[in-house]
Amino acid sequence: MFVGLLAVLAVVSAEVHQFNIGYRPNLRQRLNAEGKLAEYEKERNELLSKKSLQLAQSSSPIIDYEDMAYMVQISMGTPAQNFVLFIDSGSSNLWVPDITCAAGKDATCGSYCKSTPYDACLTFCQEECCTKTVAGAKVLSTADACQSKHRFNSTLSSTYVTNGQKFDMTYNTGEVKGFFGVDTFCFTNTSVCATGQVFGQATTIGEAFGKQPEDGIIGLGWPALAVNQQTPPLFNLMSQGKLDQPYFVVYLAQIGPTSQINGGAFTVGGLDTTHCNANVDWVPLTTQTFWQFKLSGVSSGSYSQNPTAGWQAAADTAASFIGAPKSVVTSLAKTVGATYVPGTGAFFIDCDAVVPDIVFTINGKTYNMPSTSFVVSAGPGPCMFAFYELTAGGFYPAWMLGPPFMRAYCHVHDMQNGRLGLSKVL
Repeated sequence: MFVGLLAVLAVVSAEVHQFNIGYRPNLRQRLNAEGKLAEYEKERNELLSKKSLQLAQSSSPIIDYEDMAYMVQISMGTPAQNFVLFIDSGSSNLWVPDITCAAGKDATCGSYCKSTPYDACLTFCQEECCTKTVAGAKVLSTADACQSKHRFNSTLSSTYVTNGQKFDMTYNTGEVKGFFGVDTFCFTNTSVCATGQVFGQATTIGEAFGKQPEDGIIGLGWPALAVNQQTPPLFNLMSQGKLDQPYFVVYLAQIGPTSQINGGAFTVGGLDTTHCNANVDWVPLTTQTFWQFKLSGVSSGSYSQNPTAGWQAAADTAASFIGAPKSVVTSLAKTVGATYVPGTGAFFIDCDAVVPDIVFTINGKTYNMPSTSFVVSAGPGPCMFAFYELTAGGFYPAWMLGPPFMRAYCHVHDMQNGRLGLSKVL
């Protein structure tokens, strides 16, 4: 049962805690399985062309909400109000829908809430959106993208404090607007709690957010990356002395050609000795915004690219795939036999293809990523090649090393010493 898979795991000691990470194929993977990806991409590109000027003038997060696939359960307030949030080490704010949230044009509970099993639906969606039979799925009376989500009610929390600041975050597929509040943050049903946590209470979310059942986002990046430079929850846990060691570790399970909902494990306060090798290679960060470092080279088969200055790369849990410069993605796809399918914005590859590893050179060492990490299920037919062309420039890094790389190497985030540890998955 999905709720059970997201439940807390008891481990090691009072100061080192481990939780399951939930996984659900991202929106593009699900649409491809339904044969609707090309139609969606066409509509999305038309929308983006109309919004191009607005996006150019905004501080848009580098990873879009629709690309996210990994999540954890958290709670806010006293007594606890529970939420399912995407984990995003490429941003630093925590936000959830507020009870006053009412925006967008999605008049139903969303296709995911209507088609998912009842118990899983209760985890992701409001109870009125869940049904034990697909035929009985309800249509909400109000056209509202917020209504299928869990929403925070400050009047029910005895520890809530107002903040007064407002926020506005622009994603490719819509805006999130609201105000900041202050309350107690916890990982659901645990004692891992930070008091006085500043968090976003979204009063407006774009209609596209109704297509994803998760409630919001927990940012794992550095404070300097946050809107209004708010302190992220993990950094608050560290500063409040709630962690044995200043680490959080992300282990992502292999998903390969078959999808699953147990996505991995999230460990706070120490190392993950269950899933990760005890030998950790520490990589210095080049900036304390993203978890960003120098990537010296990449190779696969006969292809090799080692620019003199290397590239700036960031580890990011949010992007389901790996973002890289267009020329690199095209060359890697050719090397492994992946084909770009016009209209879908994606590369496809035979699920049973025997292909060489993709090898990254980082801090003088090489890291092999096997095909089981970058050949992912996309429903009936061929699999997806888990790379995409990253066009962001300026402030943003050239590479976003997302979950495919994390499925081969656990990522140990050292919040005190400004470094990233890489440890081979057991």
